[in-house]
Amino acid sequence: MTKLSVSCPGSCGELFQCVVGGEEYLLSYGIVQKSYLCLAEHEKSHSMLGQKMTKAMRGFTDVEHLVFDYHTDLPIGKGCSSSTADMLVALKLLSLVKHQEVSAEALTKICSTIEPSDSVAFKDWTVVNPLTGEVVFQTSWKPNLWVYILEPRDTVDTLSLPRMTETKTYPLETSQELFIRFVKACEEENVVKLGQVATRSARFNNRRLPKPYLEEIIAISEKHGSIGVNVAHSGTVLGILLPAKELAQALEEELAGHPLASYYQDRRLSPIIFEGVRQIEE
Repeated sequence: MTKLSVSCPGSCGELFQCVVGGEEYLLSYGIVQKSYLCLAEHEKSHSMLGQKMTKAMRGFTDVEHLVFDYHTDLPIGKGCSSSTADMLVALKLLSLVKHQEVSAEALTKICSTIEPSDSVAFKDWTVVNPLTGEVVFQTSWKPNLWVYILEPRDTVDTLSLPRMTETKTYPLETSQELFIRFVKACEEENVVKLGQVATRSARFNNRRLPKPYLEEIIAISEKHGSIGVNVAHSGTVLGILLPAKELAQALEEELAGHPLASYYQDRRLSPIIFEGVRQIEE
């Protein structure tokens, strides 16, 4: 019998986040760090499922007897979509157990009833409303990009942070241009314009949730061929978007010699992947 296993990638923040017509829009992109869940092959599992995962499972009946093995590579409280990825693997696994076809949008909508959610469920880049899970735009464009992740020790309690629409420090009206620019970049398949959207979004959000050394990081990244810098708009991680992985070594050498290295102590490279939440074939 094939063991049921599911994975969902996390994200290094959001490529952009903005407000359009009073509604929040965001786009997450996948990284190689993931959350995993499978049906345990033994009666006693050492895995402890989080409160949000357990809450997400309540929509399924007759599953109380199931035992799970859970693992995640994702840091908590940093803006890497850890909560969303956890809930998604739980929902996806139970839908497989029940032989139910549930779309990525439907899964995201369920997650958004528990907490504001990211768009990591989708294998294609998908802009969603994080408060409802509703899809507002999707593209089949899959640019070949890498992200150099800068992760500090600091964390943020996402739910305690004011929403973009609730704070005067965020430029609501100006931010809607980010969505328009993103759609145009996708239509043209233009990575330069894509990176500009990410950097602009990072700067807008810096008035709401400042990232230490943001401008210095942008300047350094531009010197080393980056197309842009993106941030976790409700977290602490930051991503330097690269068109080729070979650029990472020289970039790291300069970052390591800068005072910012003492704050962003964990620095690593990941390809940007297009998987979404999915069953792992074993």
